[in-house]
Amino acid sequence: MSNLLLILACLGIGLLLQRSSRMPRDSASALNLYVLYVALPAMILTEIPKLTLDQRALLPVISTWVVMASTAALVWLTARGFGWSRSVTGALMLVIVLGNTSFVGIPLIQALLPPEALPYALLYDQTGTVIALNTYAVIVAAWYSGQDTSWRKVSRTIFTFPPFVVLLLAFATFPLDYPHWFTYATGRIAESLVPVVMVAVGLQWQLKLDKEHLLPLTVGLGYKLVLIPAIVFSVFAVLDLHSVAAQAVALQTAMPAMISAGVVAMAHGLAPRLVSTIVGYGLLLSLVTVPLWSQLL
Repeated sequence: MSNLLLILACLGIGLLLQRSSRMPRDSASALNLYVLYVALPAMILTEIPKLTLDQRALLPVISTWVVMASTAALVWLTARGFGWSRSVTGALMLVIVLGNTSFVGIPLIQALLPPEALPYALLYDQTGTVIALNTYAVIVAAWYSGQDTSWRKVSRTIFTFPPFVVLLLAFATFPLDYPHWFTYATGRIAESLVPVVMVAVGLQWQLKLDKEHLLPLTVGLGYKLVLIPAIVFSVFAVLDLHSVAAQAVALQTAMPAMISAGVVAMAHGLAPRLVSTIVGYGLLLSLVTVPLWSQLL
């Protein structure tokens, strides 16, 4: 409960700072960079060594790609069925397929699940969502906006992304014991992730409802926050998967739209008002829906 209150408090601070004329316009970007380049790598180095490398570690790696592929197919079929424009389709293919499994997922999982769930949540994020942001998102955005991209550019983006590089490093040094001073330092830095990231989210939060996009907004939020997690929870129940790894995976599928995916969509001119609305309202609703989903675990 205290972790959830911390999330809400920091989110509220971010919203208040958003209204302050004294805050530099690029404050949220600076905080995002700190999280991506410092706090998240520190958390990976702190939590990944706690993993037990058995079949449970495969579950988040496999599940993240199965869920994203299934969601992409569902969104594409729905968009064709409703006859939505290329811009709306491309936007939904980004913000509904890619969940906010880092900036929102990690803080909420820390608040709602046991501590041993965090490494599996990080695996789900770093081996799936993060790679997809730098591959799938780039390709989809280029395709639906009529631009072009190259595999060399995509590969360079993936293998120079600091959290992913640190993830590879963490697995490469998995058998080694880090010195106490190192684990203490990374642990303390990792503790800054939740407050910093939630202040950054608050600084970027926008709730602008456009009646023209009411149907894709409703369908998109319904898929993202209700239908997809409902399917995953049902499949896990049928397969009798109740481990802490399964709990982390199930809750990650219930996270709202990824802010970074929204940035990619808006940068390519893909229904920017719809994107900002889905991201904003999705985050607001997820503060209710994700804790509700956690009660079913």
